[in-house]
Amino acid sequence: MRTLLVCLFLSLFLAACRTSAPPTAASPVASPTASVTPAPTATHTPTETPLPSRTPRPSRTPKPSPTLPAVEVMSCLPPDGERVSGVVAGVIDGDTIVVQVGLTSFTVRYLGVDTPETNVTPPERMGPEATARNRELVSGERVTLVADPEADDTDRYDRLLRYVIVGEVFVNYQLVREGLARYYASEFSCGPTIFQAENQARSDRVGLWAPTPTPEDG
Repeated sequence: MRTLLVCLFLSLFLAACRTSAPPTAASPVASPTASVTPAPTATHTPTETPLPSRTPRPSRTPKPSPTLPAVEVMSCLPPDGERVSGVVAGVIDGDTIVVQVGLTSFTVRYLGVDTPETNVTPPERMGPEATARNRELVSGERVTLVADPEADDTDRYDRLLRYVIVGEVFVNYQLVREGLARYYASEFSCGPTIFQAENQARSDRVGLWAPTPTPEDG
């Protein structure tokens, strides 16, 4: 009986000890991880690459007008008349030539003068001589063509009407001065100068103005 009481007492004592024992620290409860929505990253608009600016083509520098020699008989040439330079590619007759300007050929009729015809049978008096002299002056030469704002640009055959300069020779004037061409009356700047050349040729009795040979002279 005593043993039973002792055992009962021990049982109660152990039970009291369990009841009074401090609770063990509870394991920390992990708080649920809050799902954090990442802030949207700012969208960067790509920098627009500027298109390369078009490099302007250099403007073509106009060729300077040919300079005319300081010869007195050329003072009548209009300063505002278009001037181009070319090479004589052919001589048609006493007052008509073919001039190559760059890649283009132009038929040019001497402005303000008229030479005897050679395209008729027989040729007009002094016609062959005028053609031969014209060929001597300009064939294969570089010439300057001068337009006259007071005259037509072309004739009815679509030939350019121009004053023609080779070296220091004013060809239109020279042919008239030598009596191989006549002054052609029309409106143009050098009319008075060329008319004076004809008067001098008449006074000198050269070319067309020379006495006509007679059968007795032969």
